[in-house]
Amino acid sequence: MTTATKTRHSTVHARWRSAPPAQQRSRDTMDRFAEAAEELLRTKPFEEISVQDIVRAAKRPIGSFYARFGSKEALLPFLYERYHEGLEPLFVARLARVDWEALDFEATIERAVDFMIARYDERRWLVRALVLFARMRPEALPPDMVERRGRVYDHVNAVLLRHRSRIAHEDAEAAIRFGVFLVSSVAREKLLFGDAPLSRVTPMTRKALRAELIRTLTVYLSCEAPR
Repeated sequence: MTTATKTRHSTVHARWRSAPPAQQRSRDTMDRFAEAAEELLRTKPFEEISVQDIVRAAKRPIGSFYARFGSKEALLPFLYERYHEGLEPLFVARLARVDWEALDFEATIERAVDFMIARYDERRWLVRALVLFARMRPEALPPDMVERRGRVYDHVNAVLLRHRSRIAHEDAEAAIRFGVFLVSSVAREKLLFGDAPLSRVTPMTRKALRAELIRTLTVYLSCEAPR
């Protein structure tokens, strides 16, 4: 266990802690519980899922669960870490499929917005639970999570920065970071929390959401209306 992990475990309440897997067999068992929980999240929120539901779906004894997780809630940090392990490689692979050099500023904006929407549009049931967890218990997140999340979005920022000459802000990099944060935040609220009051009073289809986010990012960065 690293020093950072030890420090975090000493400050995080026991209900959020899990036992670090010492062997691959233990990791496989923890993954089995995580996969079962994610499947259950398709049909009900995390708070309505019981440990009995999870172990039944995982086809593992309840003692095996409590040997690795101090509580049902301790599964959430593990789910969060597990999801984020694959997030940066996924972003990099998808960005690599696009010939960014062939795209003009407007087309680059469109593709960047599509990437950010996809972040919340896929595995929405899991991402919603993880976002709620991160908001309620930030102290239980992995200690390097902010740095790792920054690296994920650095890849999107880089493709936008290719069009630095079209960005009106005196600090192009800061403008891009804020623009990406703005688009990502709105997409998250509409796609994950569309039933919340503020989202409900601003109804729109997914197609309309995409169009407005493209317009927002274009105007913010260039101070020009979309063509």
